[in-house]
Amino acid sequence: MAKRQSMTECVLEALRNDIINWNYEENDVITEAEISKKFGVSKTPSREALNYLCVEGFLEKIPNKGYLVKGISVTELQSLIQFRGILEKASAQLAIQYATDEELKSLRDFAKQQVSMMEGNSYQEYSAMNMQFHMSVAYLSRNSYLMSALEGTLNKLRRVLVKDWKSSKAKSLMEAHLKLVDALIERNVERAQEYVEEELEGVEYRLYFKRER
Repeated sequence: MAKRQSMTECVLEALRNDIINWNYEENDVITEAEISKKFGVSKTPSREALNYLCVEGFLEKIPNKGYLVKGISVTELQSLIQFRGILEKASAQLAIQYATDEELKSLRDFAKQQVSMMEGNSYQEYSAMNMQFHMSVAYLSRNSYLMSALEGTLNKLRRVLVKDWKSSKAKSLMEAHLKLVDALIERNVERAQEYVEEELEGVEYRLYFKRER
């Protein structure tokens, strides 16, 4: 059982990343047999991974056909960004309340290290590093429910945000994370939450307006 669960987790993570990084297009249909062949596993872990991705909202099961790769509507996207803002503001507030000075200094070192790694990386790697940063802040909240909710929300948004990274200056966006870390180090809740709003306003502008030009 433990081995099967481990295989399911591996397939789930790899397949989720494939969907996030547009290795599958919207409305593509994926089958259990296809996934079993691709990852060299039996149908059971493939089925479990596919069904879990249905729960996460990436796929929709189509009887007798397979699993449809879902898109995100404008309404759903707006709701996800709004919910992300709620979660990240709470994350920043709780990190200020519970994180030690040493942990916040380590977070700043981590953010600076990410900036230094920007040059020459793919947009998929930018997306993954951005996710790591925001989850590192959430970790400092000491709230596992918040972390889980934010992880799920970011994973759903990443499929859209990967395209945002393609059309944006990734290094400058990652450098902006240092503003949030400085606010956390100063224990300034208002400033930290303002940064969250500023970042999400930038995301919305790039998604809704920049592409239309």
